[in-house]
Amino acid sequence: MLSLDQHLQYERESLSRYPRNSDGSIEWGAVADDLVLCSMELDSIELRTVIQQFAPKASSLIFFWESLAVPSVEMGIEFSISHLLDITESVPELWIYSPGDRIVVEISFSCVVTAAHVPVAVDGQGPA
Repeated sequence: MLSLDQHLQYERESLSRYPRNSDGSIEWGAVADDLVLCSMELDSIELRTVIQQFAPKASSLIFFWESLAVPSVEMGIEFSISHLLDITESVPELWIYSPGDRIVVEISFSCVVTAAHVPVAVDGQGPA
């Protein structure tokens, strides 16, 4: 489980770099096309394959849930991969961040999985 300070640090490095919809999801239509690695229905892919393909440097992953009431967690890559199905079945919307690869994977309420590079901050602020 991450402390609030750790959560905020990882959020600044990842989710805060993207434009967001009012519901907290990433506004993918406003993200540069060259940052998006894939976007597809959850039913049509193996989530573990997406993580392994786009986060090859990951030794651990950060999981952000749709609510701060549920603390964010950092899990080792092997544990994360082996529990992805259980996690996605129990949480309707979440974001997975690989700090080593600077990749975010969003699983949305509408069961769409989108993986993307984290935008580079300009002057330490928001999306590039």
